[in-house]
Amino acid sequence: MAEWQHLVDHLADELVQRGQLTDPLWQNVFRQTPRHLFLPDRDLADAYANDAVVTQQRPAPVAGGEPMLLPTSSASAPSAVAVMLDRLEVQDGDRVLEIGTGTGYNTALLCGRLGDDHVVSIDLDPDLVDTARTRLAELGFGPRLVARDGTDGVPDGAPYDRILATCAVTQVPPAWIRQLAPNGRLVAPLHGAADAALMVFDKTADDEVTGRFDPELTSFMPLRPQLGNPLVDGGTIGWAVPLMAADGTTTLDPVVMVDPDPDLALFVHLHIPSLAVFTTDVSDGPRTISVGDSTAVAEVNVDPTSPGVWTVHQRGPRRLWDTVEHAVWLWGHLGKPRRDRYGISALDRTDRQYIWLDDPYGPYSWPLPL
Repeated sequence: MAEWQHLVDHLADELVQRGQLTDPLWQNVFRQTPRHLFLPDRDLADAYANDAVVTQQRPAPVAGGEPMLLPTSSASAPSAVAVMLDRLEVQDGDRVLEIGTGTGYNTALLCGRLGDDHVVSIDLDPDLVDTARTRLAELGFGPRLVARDGTDGVPDGAPYDRILATCAVTQVPPAWIRQLAPNGRLVAPLHGAADAALMVFDKTADDEVTGRFDPELTSFMPLRPQLGNPLVDGGTIGWAVPLMAADGTTTLDPVVMVDPDPDLALFVHLHIPSLAVFTTDVSDGPRTISVGDSTAVAEVNVDPTSPGVWTVHQRGPRRLWDTVEHAVWLWGHLGKPRRDRYGISALDRTDRQYIWLDDPYGPYSWPLPL
C-alpha cells in the first residue's frame, strides 16, 4: 500500500472520531483522494495533517507604509472541508457550483462523490484554475472550471442543486440565490471579525434563501473583487480617520476583545461588521488595545487607571468603543446567545439581507453589510 494511503486513512479516522466526517460515502471519497497531489511543495506528513496550508500570497496596500503579504489561497483544513461537505447534504445526481477552486482538492472530493460532469468550479485567479485543472486531470477528473469573479456565479450552467463557497462573504451575492435550484442548499462562511461563522441556507422562494449559523467554527479567506489585491473591498489596510477626538473612560475591560468567545465575536460583528482589533506594546507609553474600522478607531489602555476603570481615546465621526460596550452588554443581557440562535434571511437584493435572533419578526435583527 502506498505511504500516502496510510496517512489519508489516519486522517479520515481522525475526522470520523471527531464527528466531522459522518457519511460513509464521503468517508470513502476522502480515503481515495490524494491531498498531497494538490500540495506538491509539502511533504506527506504536512499534506495529511489536519491543518490549513497557505499556497499563495499577494501584497496588500497599507496606508502610509510598505505593502503587507496576505494569504490569497490555501488548502483548507480537512476538518473544515469535511464539515462543509457534510452540511451541503448532496444527493446522487446533484449538480454543484463551487465558488473558490483554489488548489482543486475540494473540487476533487466533489468529483469523487458526484462525478465530474456534475461539478462546476470558479476562481478569480486564472493561474490557480489552470493548475487545478492539471492536477484534477491526473486523477481522471475533468469538471468545468471557470476563471472569473465568483460573485457572479456561472449563470450558463444554472440551476445548481448545491452551491458551496470555499471563501468568506460579507453578504450573499444575488447571483448565487438566483442560480440555486428550488429546494437547493447554499453553504458559505461569513467574513469579518467574526470569521469562523458558517452559514447554511436553503432556498425558500425564487428570490430568497433562509439559513442558520452552524455550531462548527470554520474560517476562510474572503471572496475578493480584484486579482492583485487580497483585501475583500479592494482597498487599503489602515485607518484613515478624521482627527476629531473624544477622551473618556470605560468600565469594560478591553482584554475581552482579545481572543474573545467566538459567539461574542459574532455578536460584536453584527454591530460593527468590519471591526479589527490590535494590541500595541510600546516602550515609552501604555499598552493599548485598538479597535477600528474604515471610519473610526478607539484605543483603550490595558492597565486600569483605578479598579474597574480604563482610559479610552476615540477618533472619528462616531464613538466606536461605545458601540463595543453596548454590544458586549447586550450579549450578556440576552443570555449570551450561541450562534445557533441566529437565523439569516437573504433576498436577491443586497439591501434585503438580515441576521436575526430567535425570530425573523422579533426585536433583534441586523443587516448584512453592503
